[in-house]
Amino acid sequence: MNSPALGFIQILFMFRVAYSIEVANWDSGLEWVDSDDITLKQLSWIGDFNSDNWESSISLAYGDYQLDYQPVAFDFNGEEKAVSERIIAIQFNSKKQLGDHWWLSGGAGAYDGFTNYRSVWLDEYYRQQFSELYGFPGAENYVEADPKGINATAGTRWEYQPGNGFAQFSISALRDDVSPGYEIDFDGLRRGELTLDTVAASLSTENILTKNIRSFLEFRVTQTTDRSTRYGVGANINVAHGEQWVSRWNVGGSKEDPQFEAFYGGVALEYQASDKCYIFVDGWYYEDTGEIENALLFTSAAPGLESSRVGIGVRWIGDQWSMRIYAAPLENDYEPTNPGIDFFQNLYSDRDWTIAQIAVSRSL
Repeated sequence: MNSPALGFIQILFMFRVAYSIEVANWDSGLEWVDSDDITLKQLSWIGDFNSDNWESSISLAYGDYQLDYQPVAFDFNGEEKAVSERIIAIQFNSKKQLGDHWWLSGGAGAYDGFTNYRSVWLDEYYRQQFSELYGFPGAENYVEADPKGINATAGTRWEYQPGNGFAQFSISALRDDVSPGYEIDFDGLRRGELTLDTVAASLSTENILTKNIRSFLEFRVTQTTDRSTRYGVGANINVAHGEQWVSRWNVGGSKEDPQFEAFYGGVALEYQASDKCYIFVDGWYYEDTGEIENALLFTSAAPGLESSRVGIGVRWIGDQWSMRIYAAPLENDYEPTNPGIDFFQNLYSDRDWTIAQIAVSRSL
């Protein structure tokens, strides 16, 4: 398998052999997300390193998708099938202090595989519909999906108010080989874009407003192949309520012409039960207006979505070892579509999910 992620792992291994790197600490985590017909699992590891005045980190991730694919009743080409896919990813980030108040940062990464369960579901749908259109006009346009991607990021951080105020600017370039979409009519089968190029820029500021309040504000601009520019904003505020209580608030949204809008908000409340144990609860809400589409008959674009969760967790922080456990139910509610022509209604059906996470850290 010619994988950009595997190739990037080899480069990092050669870098590790050529230079002396001190491991500062590492974090590992396991996340499990489950509904009646879809199960998602992800295993991750992040290591922090110091070398030649650089502070760096390497993250590795492996994801697994298990789907019970179910076509709609009027899809005469479709058949039920258990679908299994995976993704592997690697990311390298580094920063170096250039002066008393300036830092330079950069990073690169790669992945091989499907980035979400939606693309897995759609890939199976298109495979069943169009992989055996022998002799049909445009049949040669169907290709077996091989999603993968690479990214690179560069940025700078400025401490404009020593110890209290920071500003950061970053710009990223991404190239994704995606699982394409297809349309068919009397002129034959047409394929969507195979490769998407994205350029994204962000400007953020972080401030210690008082001894008990810390804020973060970020503006984002994203441009992707054949799409309008997407603008986004997000804000976080952390508040210490005395010695044992902390609250964390976040809110944000994004907009893309001609009709996409999204909004999210959340809050977490944490209580220090002992010197080493912390208990927290959180809530989260998200809504959007649905993906942009211009199909005349039926479309794979997601309809409007509302999503919410309320969870509970515990953190334990020792001298070298730390652990975090979290669990939450998540509810997804899609806007209704026309059931008579919607081939993707089983993909965009309302689901109740269960989220479980466990993370372990060690400082060396």
